[in-house]
Amino acid sequence: MNRYGYYGMWLMLTVCLASTVCKARAQAAADYTTWLKVGVQHDVGKRLGLSGGLEWRTKDHVGLTDRLGLDIAAQYEALSFLKVGVGYEVHYRNRGEAGWKFRYRYHADGTLSAKWIRMKFALRERFQHTWNREEKEFRLRSRLKISYDIRHCKAEPYASVEMYNGLGRGEGFGVARMRYRAGSTLPLFSERWKADVFYCRQWEKDGRKNIFGIDCVYKF
Repeated sequence: MNRYGYYGMWLMLTVCLASTVCKARAQAAADYTTWLKVGVQHDVGKRLGLSGGLEWRTKDHVGLTDRLGLDIAAQYEALSFLKVGVGYEVHYRNRGEAGWKFRYRYHADGTLSAKWIRMKFALRERFQHTWNREEKEFRLRSRLKISYDIRHCKAEPYASVEMYNGLGRGEGFGVARMRYRAGSTLPLFSERWKADVFYCRQWEKDGRKNIFGIDCVYKF
């Protein structure tokens, strides 16, 4: 891709994001939120990787803290095109008048990946179980992600769509949530640091969210 194609791709991405934000502003029910995460990654051998992170999320138009989170995970490269992983999360959530409460989650996933010219494709299927004292939730999360490896450039733009299907009794595998996300990974500070800067549009039956986020990872 020459420089004009590169500039054109970024222009198209900017226009799409601007259009999405403008449409989101027209819907009064939509909430504006932020996600900020700092994590670490470590490769144990050629196939096994470990990771962990701390996350802070806001809500109510960035006016309140929504939750604080801690997660740990492991990922194993079973085949050149297949990775499997497991993880565990703890959330400390702001439930308004009910106060702050803990919530717990574990997940297991598999990711198929492929590359065509400089385009990368990844399909991830994730099962997750989330619970606290009052309730429990089972979800199957299906995510398709497409990214572009720019020649002689460390930035990698991407777009993804993710669907949450309910697995609980009476949910009938219905769509409980959708996420449409676009962003780019960027080098930060040094080669060991990377940042993922993104915008995500989230749909649920009881509300909409416009999420602006930064995910920083240190690899050692």
